Amino acid sequence: MRRVGTTSWWLAGAGLLLAFALLLLAQPADVVALARRAHWAGLLAALAGTAALAALRGARLAILAGGKVRLARASAVAAVAQAATGVLPLRLGELAMIPLLQAAGLPGAIRAVSVLVLARVLDVVAVLLWATAGGAFVGGKPLLAVALLAAVAALLGAAWAALIAGVRRIAARWRGAGGWRRAALRQLLVVRREIAALARSPVRASAAVLASLATWAMIWAVTMVLLGAMGLDWPPLPVMAGVVGAALGSAVPITSVGSFGTQEAGWAAALAGVGISPRTALAAGFACHLWSIGFALVVGGVSLAYLAAARPEPASRPFLAALRNALRPDRRP
Repeated sequence: MRRVGTTSWWLAGAGLLLAFALLLLAQPADVVALARRAHWAGLLAALAGTAALAALRGARLAILAGGKVRLARASAVAAVAQAATGVLPLRLGELAMIPLLQAAGLPGAIRAVSVLVLARVLDVVAVLLWATAGGAFVGGKPLLAVALLAAVAALLGAAWAALIAGVRRIAARWRGAGGWRRAALRQLLVVRREIAALARSPVRASAAVLASLATWAMIWAVTMVLLGAMGLDWPPLPVMAGVVGAALGSAVPITSVGSFGTQEAGWAAALAGVGISPRTALAAGFACHLWSIGFALVVGGVSLAYLAAARPEPASRPFLAALRNALRPDRRP
């Protein structure tokens, strides 16, 4: 475990160096100038889009939780987790989703982890679908987009079948094991059960996929609004390519704080492929990223206050009591 922790911090350091190098390439003065050039109307629209993004993520969480978490609480959880992801290193903000879901009323840490895993799987699916469709449409070939989407769907189905078969093999091998293997097997079986339950309900599964697609469409829309606010009138389809590239870049394990560096690298690489200067793309990427984290902190702060003030669900009372005491300490002498 100590070796894993050391490796994680080395990777975080590499991510920080990458972010610093790309910021120097983008010219910090240009990044600041772009960020300050944004007009207030565009910034307010982007803030509203960030709130809508939290609602979409919350709707997906509520769907995945099978009705155990109310939409308002799920949206607040998504907003707080997004804010934490923006300021914590090593993607630790994603782990905040586990106690937050429990605070919202979802019983059991394992169930919360399963919902988090499902959400990440759906994010991967949504990014793949957007990348496939966007790549074909950028080339002006909508029929190719349909064919590629069908191929991606078939590949995802095959990957699902392989995953289920792999879990069954592991379960058969570790059935009598103890220690960490038993805990890992329990988690795998719970995740498999959650995915199987989702797959057995076509309406629920379709709603979860649509919420994921809408989430990434909103990320694209907020990015377009921010670029427009900074005076960058870029075509929508290349920006979609940049958003997909940023998503792929942020998945690289050398992430430091808020995916700075890796996200901009993926963004700039994708935009360079459609003719936008890497230096200009990097400056715009850093400026958008900074504003996005600011908006996430605003929406996340309001959501955290809402969770602390809300009437607790039975499964969340201990966690919310501690949160409420931390945010509203006793001032009696």
